[in-house]
Parts: sequence; structure tokens; C-alpha cells
Amino acid sequence: MIYDGNCRFCRAFAHVARRAARPPGVRLLPFGHPAAEAVLSSLPGDDRYSSVHALRGRELYSATDAFRVILSRLRGGNVFIRTRAYRIYPVVVRHRTTIGRFVPDMSQPPID
Repeated sequence: MIYDGNCRFCRAFAHVARRAARPPGVRLLPFGHPAAEAVLSSLPGDDRYSSVHALRGRELYSATDAFRVILSRLRGGNVFIRTRAYRIYPVVVRHRTTIGRFVPDMSQPPID
């Protein structure tokens, strides 16, 4: 999961993803980390930092598709996939600053 480490909501979700991940877990990388930048180098500049990304195998997913991939790795995440609740991602990302006011302000999770 490649996410915005400067976003309060994004950091909180990264912590949730780390705790809820099924083995072998979810690797978390904030924007700007050298490994994240290497993966994102194929994307145009505006697309690199506008949404969450997920790498599954050699395939890179962004935005709603990435959110779906991430949810598939979490315990209980398949409920969100079966009900198509993952489609709420565009609304969440558009209002992440406002939503962030209602979640704990956490530091970035450790990088694996």
C-alpha cells in the first residue's frame, strides 16, 4: 500500500490495514519513500500523489481499484468487496481532510 503519509486519515487507515492484514500482511510505504517512488515512476506526476496505490504481483492499482486490492488482504475486507462498499473511495478521498479530523492523529506506521 502506497499512501499519503502527510494525510491524517491515510495514516490512520494504514495502521488499520497493518493490524487487520491477513498473513503475509500488507507492506506500507508513504509517498516519497524510495521504494514507493520506484513503483510510481511509471505514472504521470498528477496521478502519483492523488490516490492510494497497491501493488499485487507486478500489477499496480490506483484509487478505487487499489482500495479493493487492499481490502482483499484484510480480515473482514471481503464483506466490503461483496457489498461493493469499496466504491465509497472517491467520496472518502475527496473529503479525507474533513474525515481526518475525526480519527486519531497517528504517526506513520513503521516501514517494513
